[in-house]
Amino acid sequence: MSKTKVFIAGVLATTAAYVAYKALPKDKQDELSAKAHNTGALLRDKAYDAAYNAADVAADVTEKAKEKTATLKTDSQEKYADQIDAATEKIKDLTDQAAPYVDKAKDFVTPYIEKTQDALTDLRDKFVSEDIELTQDDVDLEEALADLADDENVKDAEASSVKDDDTSETTAKPEA
Repeated sequence: MSKTKVFIAGVLATTAAYVAYKALPKDKQDELSAKAHNTGALLRDKAYDAAYNAADVAADVTEKAKEKTATLKTDSQEKYADQIDAATEKIKDLTDQAAPYVDKAKDFVTPYIEKTQDALTDLRDKFVSEDIELTQDDVDLEEALADLADDENVKDAEASSVKDDDTSETTAKPEA
């Protein structure tokens, strides 16, 4: 059946029930009204009871789930305590082994960081004297480090060429 036919049938059934109700004598109408009110109250009470029972069941299930979770947590801690302790000890050992390398890396990088900070300070001072404001976002640290590395490479190259010149001059003097 289509929705329209079902709707029309519902309207007709409701109308027929209402007409039949009004056709009854007054005492029968009152009796039917009282039965309808009693049935409604009974259904409402049963609905409340069902809701309270459902809430009690939900609370019981929640409480049992909490208890089971606590039990499983305790059991797993007891069962895997040795493995957890071993893993913790292994992590501590690895951390202790890595500490000297971290310190060496910090010691190696510290002079470059200080040079970079000095270069940034000099650059800021230069721009401040020219009324240009330089913020941290304007400075690309990777480029500054690359520039410092290039400066160090140039200094190393100059130092090695000076050493080469010195050694060639000392060797050339005795031959002359």
